[in-house]
Order: sequence, then structure tokens, then C-alpha cells
Amino acid sequence: MPQQGTAGVRPTVGLFSPIVQPINLQPWEDAAGPRDLAAVVTAAEHLGFDFVTVCDHAVLSADEAAFYGGARFYDPIATIGYLAALTERIRFATHVYQIPLRSPLITAKSFATLDVLSGGRVIAGFGVGRRDYEAAAAGIDFRTRGSVADEYLRAVVALWSGEPTSFHGEHTDFTDLVCRPRPVQRPGPHVWVGGDRYVGLRRALDLGSAWAPWALTPAQTASLLDRAATERAGSVPAGFQVVVPVAPLGGRAARGQAAPPRFAPGPAAAANCLDVVEEWLGAGATDFVVDLPSPSLAAQLEAMAWFAAEVVPGLVRDTPEPVAGARS
Repeated sequence: MPQQGTAGVRPTVGLFSPIVQPINLQPWEDAAGPRDLAAVVTAAEHLGFDFVTVCDHAVLSADEAAFYGGARFYDPIATIGYLAALTERIRFATHVYQIPLRSPLITAKSFATLDVLSGGRVIAGFGVGRRDYEAAAAGIDFRTRGSVADEYLRAVVALWSGEPTSFHGEHTDFTDLVCRPRPVQRPGPHVWVGGDRYVGLRRALDLGSAWAPWALTPAQTASLLDRAATERAGSVPAGFQVVVPVAPLGGRAARGQAAPPRFAPGPAAAANCLDVVEEWLGAGATDFVVDLPSPSLAAQLEAMAWFAAEVVPGLVRDTPEPVAGARS
């Protein structure tokens, strides 16, 4: 993928998929179904978006479902399989898949199979999860989910070799197991790691190729990247991605809360978005997930077309910039 610090290229840009999750849901999405989702994703491919995201929660508590107005999360593996069959180029990122909740054998098999069926278009975004009740229901000690995630991720990557694999850890232990099909991408799909704390960045640097924080400011992100560069006696490695969200037409709000103002697509919103992107690039971001909450499907498609036509051309960088963590 193109990286910050390379002249004449742009950051990759993904679309935060509507419909597939209830958090910050827009009213029209309640009644939307697979055909509407397909319309959004095929339009994203046509417009040149690089990837779309699918998130992951098995359950919500009844109280939280009432707060959000619903508990509908599409399963990321099934959803990507459906969408991959309808598209040819666009990539699919789990943003993020809660790796401690499933056996690493299942995770390795699911992502490898998706990568084969999609022709190598899967981005494996993993996280540890934030809901203690969800971990408890899956039989995972919430307090140790980080160590479980580290171990499971190592096991998944090892199993992607498709060769007899042994792994001996505290949370998973197996000898001479073969997991096939192999992923099309070798040695495996790109691994993103979510998390808004330093431990998430550290996990990404140790085990992945990208860090995908969700609720940080540019200043907070820069601070964590600087800490990583200091502790690792140098800059964050070249090619390492920092994938952050932007909402150029305004943010979303949970059900029952007033939504931030929504800006109409146009030159002013495009200029403001490019200013925000510039701030993020200066903080060390390399790539972006774009959230375009809209009052209808038609407005969603219009907003996507606006972003592709008026914002994306301004993302191309003509001069090299420092890679993340190498700022003076």
C-alpha cells in the first residue's frame, strides 16, 4: 500500500461501512439489508475507495442494545464473503475482529479461506475487545485478554504457513497441525491491530503491519508514536501503517444523543477535510477510514461520490514527508 513519505502517492482510503453495526446507526440503516449494503460497497469500488471495513461483536448487553437502539452486528467473516463475491478489486478490513473470543484454529481457517475466495483482498484487523461481559460469556478472563490475543495472533500467523505447525503456549497448545487452504497473500494477510492505548501500538509493532486506533486525537497519536520511537531507539519502521478515522461531513452520535452538525458535501467541507488530513499526517497517520454518516442511502452514495471527486485528488503528496515516529 502507498505510504506517507513517498512522493506522488496518496494515503489509502477506506470506507467505514454503514448498515453492518448498530453503533451510531442512522435511521435509514434500520431497514437496510444486504442489497443496500451491496450497493454501498460496489459503489465504493467503482469510486476508487481502497477498502471497506466490517466490525465485530458477537453480542451486546440488553442495556447497551437499548442505548444504541439495536444489537445488530453482521458477522464479519460471512459479510466479507458475501461482499467479495460481488466485487473484484476493493479490499476488506475487519476493524476489528476480537481475536481472544475464538480459537486461533478457527480464526486462521476463516481468514485464510476468505483470502482465497476474495483473491487476496483481506486485511486482518484484530483487537482485544472492550466489553468484559462479552469476554466472560466466551469463557475468556477479561483481565488476561491481552496475553491471550498476543498468543492467539502468533498462532494464527504460524498456521497460515499451511505446513505442519506446532505451537506451545499458555493459552493454546498444539503439535504438527496443518491448516489449509493457505492464504493467497504470502506469508498471510496484512495484520492490523486496534487499540487506543500504548499496549495496542506495541502489539501492532511486534505482531502486525499497522496500528488502527479509533478514539484518539492527532496529538495523542503523535505522543504514542514518539514514545514507541524512543523506546525502540529509532523511528517506527518504514512501511508501518497508522490507520485513523476521519468524518468530513460530521461525526455520529449514539442513539439518544444529539448528533453533531452534518455538513453538506461541497468545496468548504472538502477544504476542511484536507486540513484535518494534513494535521493527521503530521501526527504520523498514513492511511484513513472515512465515516460519512448520511440521512439516506441516496445521500450516502452522494457523499461517497463527493469524497472521491473533491477530497481524494487533494490527498496526493508531491514532496516526501517523515514516516511516523520520525518527526523532529
